[in-house]
Amino acid sequence: MEHNFTNNKDEVMSLIVIYYDYGGTHTSVVAAALHLGNLNPAEVPENKQLTNLPLFDSITQNELGHIVYNGTDEYGNNIYTMGIKRAKSLIIPAISDMYKAVFGNTDGIYLVDVSPATDAFMKIGGFISRFLKMQPLGLPIIIYGTKRAYPNIVKIVENTKNTVKDFAGIQK
Repeated sequence: MEHNFTNNKDEVMSLIVIYYDYGGTHTSVVAAALHLGNLNPAEVPENKQLTNLPLFDSITQNELGHIVYNGTDEYGNNIYTMGIKRAKSLIIPAISDMYKAVFGNTDGIYLVDVSPATDAFMKIGGFISRFLKMQPLGLPIIIYGTKRAYPNIVKIVENTKNTVKDFAGIQK
């Protein structure tokens, strides 16, 4: 999504960054934690660092499609995560359209698909943990996959932060 992050009205508003993926509980949560400085991009996290992330492997089926606030970054941007299952072609345009209807443009929202970084082990483990509700069996597989995928997640977050770091707020 191209952004120029400008507008010419009176009130300044922070940028909304939404990291999204299939389930909203693994790759997107790790990406948000990296963005917020809760994980070190230079070191693959230990198991406990991942399981201590508040939303890691905890989003339920009823919470899919909801935008979940994760925190505010050092630039004042609000960071969110969301699980969208296979509805990307419906949900992402709906979010963009709603934002545009409210604010007149989409300059203040940045949607980041982190699913390309999701490892096959994360998918298998996520299915076992979240869908089959067998977390003790699925979680170790998810953690293994997350560690394998970590460098790719870091790259997406670094690209995102480089894109949004100069955002000074849009005029509301």
